[in-house]
Amino acid sequence: MLLKQALGYYKRGWSLIPIAFKKKPPKGFTWAKYQTNRPTESDLQKWFDDSKYKNLAVIVGDVSGGLAIIDFDSIQAYEWWSRKYPELAGKLPTVKTSRGRHVYFRSKSGENKKYNKIDLLAKNKYAILPPSLHPDTKSPYEWLIPLNGELPELDPLTWNLEEFTEDTEDIEEIEDIEAISKEVFAFENLDREAQSYINEAIKCTLPDKQGYRNSLIFQYCRWLKGYSKFEKCEAGQLKPLVKLWHEKALPAIGTKSFDETWADFAYGWPKVKYPKGEDKLKTATQNALNAKNILTAEKLYEITEIKLLVKVCYELQQLQNNEPFWLSCRSAAGILGVSPTTANKWLQMLVADKVLIPVEKHTDNKATRYKFIAK
Repeated sequence: MLLKQALGYYKRGWSLIPIAFKKKPPKGFTWAKYQTNRPTESDLQKWFDDSKYKNLAVIVGDVSGGLAIIDFDSIQAYEWWSRKYPELAGKLPTVKTSRGRHVYFRSKSGENKKYNKIDLLAKNKYAILPPSLHPDTKSPYEWLIPLNGELPELDPLTWNLEEFTEDTEDIEEIEDIEAISKEVFAFENLDREAQSYINEAIKCTLPDKQGYRNSLIFQYCRWLKGYSKFEKCEAGQLKPLVKLWHEKALPAIGTKSFDETWADFAYGWPKVKYPKGEDKLKTATQNALNAKNILTAEKLYEITEIKLLVKVCYELQQLQNNEPFWLSCRSAAGILGVSPTTANKWLQMLVADKVLIPVEKHTDNKATRYKFIAK
């Protein structure tokens, strides 16, 4: 399994090394030479074919075709960056780490930079690759936005990464929240289906240690935005549901005041662009890549990426049963390795060919909803 993954990375022109204990190369292993010269396929066979080493890493810089990586050491830092650059965050290959994210691209800067909980890796550094396991948490590194196509060349020095500080979230301007006169959703007044959904949302977003409250309350926003009963609500209508989350999170969070949690929710709610439903995109993509059957609708097209888009839409529909599914052009672009403009044109073509039907058009806060109607 690891050898197959390593060979896939190797074909991209990357320089790889084995990783042993505590995210370090094996004892006695000299990796400096692989900063300028890539290993051979025979080296990879020796390192990974017999499961001698469980983890692997890529060396950034010229030896890997100008590969560069932004290492966000906290989820708060990544979310700050992703809000500033949503288009990049929606398409650049991204790895989930134990504490944050790794974002992949190419760069000519050749310069390493260290900021507050953000590192730019561009020369003589290495980063752990999926499907390696983190030595402390035993959780796998995994692609949230998979590799697909050529990595774009970008200049990360223009991203003002030095602006991120621990209290960035606090000093940003908070949007005014108008008084709410509409129905307020108390948990006990909701039907059983809605209560079950909220219980699952809380279960999946509760922090298990300090330092994650802010990011997880935003994930709770995404969960609630992904439920049809709440998607068009104003934040104030959901305050009792936020209080319920806060009460259950109290044992694990350092900030005990409900005011802080409520303020974070109220700030995050209008900023949700991708409701929880889009998490199914990863599963649908994997199902599409593994599928052996050829759909009738695929035969309408010649381009491989369009055929994959058809399959992904089909799999999304299967996951939703008869309900519409969310799909943004940026998310589709990230899967297919094309620009959002191209992905949008292809989605419109599938609509014209009656492969898809748009049920609800996109807005500033959510992606378009489709149904797969082809046979």
